[in-house]
Amino acid sequence: MAADRVQMPLAQEAKVKVCSGHTRPVPHIAYSRIVDGTYWFVSSCHDGKPMLRNGETGDWVGTFDGHKGAVFCACFNYAATHITTASGDYSVKLWDAINGDCKYSWTHPHCVKFVDWHRSQPRIVSAAMDKKIRIFDTERYDAKLMEWEGHDDQQKMTVFWGEDSNSIISSAADNIIKKWDIRTGYVTQSLKIDALNAVEYSRANKLLIVSAGKAVTLLKPDDLSIKQEFILNEEADCADLAPDFKHLAVGSKLKAKEYDVATGEEQESHKGHHGPVFHLRYSPDSQTFASGSEDGMVRIWPTTTTIRRNRKPDDQDG
Repeated sequence: MAADRVQMPLAQEAKVKVCSGHTRPVPHIAYSRIVDGTYWFVSSCHDGKPMLRNGETGDWVGTFDGHKGAVFCACFNYAATHITTASGDYSVKLWDAINGDCKYSWTHPHCVKFVDWHRSQPRIVSAAMDKKIRIFDTERYDAKLMEWEGHDDQQKMTVFWGEDSNSIISSAADNIIKKWDIRTGYVTQSLKIDALNAVEYSRANKLLIVSAGKAVTLLKPDDLSIKQEFILNEEADCADLAPDFKHLAVGSKLKAKEYDVATGEEQESHKGHHGPVFHLRYSPDSQTFASGSEDGMVRIWPTTTTIRRNRKPDDQDG
């Protein structure tokens, strides 16, 4: 009789890392790029205290203390020296990522749900619950550069800088993705997607990742055309694409799943969260991805490639 197949143990770097400290749901995670051989991520939280962590180990670095409401989103500048946060206290704050000081706060007339930083210019764009999109200058604080009406529905608003300096891409619960020319404030491209759950932007791949119903679609940001579509057997609540274009991570209720981009096959289905997964982001080196959940936890999962590379033979004989 053939011996039962034994699952080989994993090396430490291929095991899930659990990051505690938040007391309420975690709706957003943002990684920095790799700087001097390392990288970080900031987790937004409804407890109003975004946390900075080492991106490789998950170790706590610091907490940005100053918001009086839930923090829904955060992002790094290109140099990873500053962070902006969007909050339910009607503000976007600019933080020094090195010492944690708050350098400025832009007041909005309503809750701010999303913020994104331009890759090469000192500008940020915000999306608030008054349905408006705003652009600010991170060096000339008082210079509000632009403001316009974004969507008919203020829920689930996201906004990203496009691949050029004159375009912005937004989405909301009206199930429409829009591309704007900020020189005119007009929509140049739009796409209606039923059952839209979430939109993410992979800078490394220059693709939008759209979660809608039981599908994840990769869109080209220049014309919103479809590059690739993944049909799943469960609802896609959120998703992200690995920078190396090998893996797709999908949040589906309590699970963080991973798929092979080339074949569309499910490779891993991670369990561990005790509430729905709200957001997923890959690390800039494509070795792990982090998930934020309603349970207030951040979990760092090894990619399928990392798991397979780090399986080691069982030390026991026989």
